[in-house]
Amino acid sequence: MKKPAFLLQFLEKILPPDLHHLIGDLEEEFNHNINSEGLAKARLHFWSQLIRSLPWFILQFLTWNTTMFLNYLKVGWRNMKKHTGFSLINVFGMAASLSVCLLLILFILDQKSYDRFHEKSDRIVRVTFESSSSGDMFATTPASLGDLLEKQYPEVEATVKVNGGFYGDFRYSEIDVSLSGFYASQSFLSVFDFDLLEGDIQTALKDPGSVLLTPESARKLFGNEEALGKTLTKVGNQDFTVTGIIDNAEKTHFDFELIASYSTITSDPDYENFFGKWQNTLWNSYTYLLMDEKADMAAFEQKIQRQITANFMEEERSQIARFRIQPLTSINLDKTHNNEIGFVIPGIIAWFLIGFTLVITLIACFNYVSLTVAQALNRSKEVGVRKVHGAHRSSVIKQFITESVMIALFAFVFSIFLLRWLLPEFNNLYFINFMEASVDTSMLFQPEVIFVLIVFTVIVGIFAGLYPSIYLSSFNPAEVLKGISNARKISGQLLKKIITVGQFTFSIIFITSSIMLFLQFKHLADTDYGFNQEAIINLELKDVSLSQVKNHLLQNSDVKSVSGTFPVPGRGAIYYEKVSSILGDEKIDAFSFRVDEDFIPTMELNLLAGRNFNPEMNSDSTNAVIISTALMRKLGFKDPAEAVNKEINITNEKNITTIVGVTENFVASDLTSTNDPVILLFQPQKTRFAFIKSFLLRMN
Repeated sequence: MKKPAFLLQFLEKILPPDLHHLIGDLEEEFNHNINSEGLAKARLHFWSQLIRSLPWFILQFLTWNTTMFLNYLKVGWRNMKKHTGFSLINVFGMAASLSVCLLLILFILDQKSYDRFHEKSDRIVRVTFESSSSGDMFATTPASLGDLLEKQYPEVEATVKVNGGFYGDFRYSEIDVSLSGFYASQSFLSVFDFDLLEGDIQTALKDPGSVLLTPESARKLFGNEEALGKTLTKVGNQDFTVTGIIDNAEKTHFDFELIASYSTITSDPDYENFFGKWQNTLWNSYTYLLMDEKADMAAFEQKIQRQITANFMEEERSQIARFRIQPLTSINLDKTHNNEIGFVIPGIIAWFLIGFTLVITLIACFNYVSLTVAQALNRSKEVGVRKVHGAHRSSVIKQFITESVMIALFAFVFSIFLLRWLLPEFNNLYFINFMEASVDTSMLFQPEVIFVLIVFTVIVGIFAGLYPSIYLSSFNPAEVLKGISNARKISGQLLKKIITVGQFTFSIIFITSSIMLFLQFKHLADTDYGFNQEAIINLELKDVSLSQVKNHLLQNSDVKSVSGTFPVPGRGAIYYEKVSSILGDEKIDAFSFRVDEDFIPTMELNLLAGRNFNPEMNSDSTNAVIISTALMRKLGFKDPAEAVNKEINITNEKNITTIVGVTENFVASDLTSTNDPVILLFQPQKTRFAFIKSFLLRMN
């Protein structure tokens, strides 16, 4: 008759070896009951016996394994004391590698924590769009999109509208402070959980002219005075009333020093004329949605694509290939998006660091394996004696893995001390300061972080000890107890060679990666941008006109020239114009810059053909453009001379303009692409930044 084999195997696994005779008793009783009472009653009786005995079996299982585990610890500790030098080399070698690995893990955990302090963070998403021409992702969307989605889709519980154009000099009494932030709708404080230290969450962003300040911004403007209710002036613009103090200490992708009410811009008489047209707000408006708990994000993303064709004219919607839904907690360490509202770290950085961590971990594990196998001859007799006394191979494997984990945990303790020294040095690195991505030392004391680090250490210990334990437990006790004659057989010469080659290989990969990383940063620093960056200072105009800045600065004999631009080339901000030849239908996305007549000479751009902008020619502000050679080729012109005086169509400007000049290519957005099509528009009144070129740049 068929016996309950799987149950008998289960009991064999959990019971100590000296109680395995009970399995035979159960089997014997089962067979007896079959003969006397039948199979059904025999099985019923077997299950009854098993259920009644199960608590005792589990108790024996726990007792036995606890006893064996304590024995493994005791033997491991004795072995570490016996081979102190060997153990210290393993501990300190692994500690050095672990400290770097743990540092990188802390950095990734810190970056993953962004925006997770919001209670509804799992239900908040941002709508982004994919460019139809370049395929690039943009964090911005038309300002009108949020209202459309909230009205038409029941799964959208609330919408937050944000506009990134709030910055300038703010004045209180005789104090002027330069601050930057954004406009946000009233729902901002109810959807997001930023702590409002002072003010009413229901009304703080309700009325036009309301503004929230961070504690640092309030201190700069008002000192020790009470800020709430005070009036400050945005120089050249309007007055704002402080309706709240908002805490910005949490990790978030929002970068702000102050937040103004969205109703400030909607109350403007020209709001409908400007903000009602999506192309005017496509590049600096952000849409956040609070979704219903049961909302299907993938299905919702598919449904909202119809908004592109339903609400936007054909020539306008050609810029948007599709809308995307991006979870709030995925904004940091996600794919790169242009026009971010704050600085976020691309996900490729996280993957690079994970790979870096794995390489360092493998080097540490190889080092441990190499040293442990080198001790094989000394440990072989121990293994032989254990097996002669009845130890199973699995018990020997557990013993050596326990020792490996003990080494790793001791190394973990020392690595924490190293980490306390490494963290400040890591935070002082230039690129960490530049990204504002410093890791808080207090993370080392957070229970969940400590748990993750310990789990990682235990995994490293198990992985490092896995092969040595299998290798050492495979020794035949009859052979190893014969003595030294079998030393060559068990010394693992081939394995040592493999590990040595592996260590050198991973070391070369590590060194090569470091050199490549250094060369990449050097490339970023030394790359030719296509314009001269020497002795040039970039100054944000805020609310001061370019002409005022020019008139004032050019009185200084050290200032060679001053020019205006928007945006700043090479900084990642992108503004497109749809450009096409009047003879063709293909529309080209060209990076556009609003500049003045001094932009080309100040930046020392190479004008290959044609002329520069002339402020005395009124037609230049409406009917003249200068293009790059990349755009020239896309428009079908063979050389710069052929392109000059040809007419092209600019969709966003809705007019036909004349090419008056062609420049060499220069870096428009960032160094990942140096061959982007560029168009310069003569619009000095729309510039927001001044480039100041000096004869001699004095640095104190």
